[in-house]
Amino acid sequence: MAFLRIKEAAEKIGVQPHVLRFWESQFPTLKPSKTSRGQRLYSDEDVENFLKIKHLLYNEGYSIVGAKKFLKGERSGKTAANPATEAVLETLEREVLKEVFEEVRKLREAVREIA
Repeated sequence: MAFLRIKEAAEKIGVQPHVLRFWESQFPTLKPSKTSRGQRLYSDEDVENFLKIKHLLYNEGYSIVGAKKFLKGERSGKTAANPATEAVLETLEREVLKEVFEEVRKLREAVREIA
């Protein structure tokens, strides 16, 4: 598992680094690892969680409070499968698949250059 620094994670998520720091202050479950010097290191799971929050806030129109409630219900298993929830999950799955396909494409190109 590769870890990303805040600038790289922010670019991948499509927001500014200060947005990630703000979201960390608002969503207690977002706790990236830190180096001994205090630099944040984001795992793939962290990036997925940020993408989910971004989708809820930017695409679904949730407020910070609403997104917190949604995610809390999701973790506790209390959210009912509704079209909005399924749409969020489908969108996230598509985003992840696009990223995976892009990585595979880059790897193929790298292998071709080596061969």
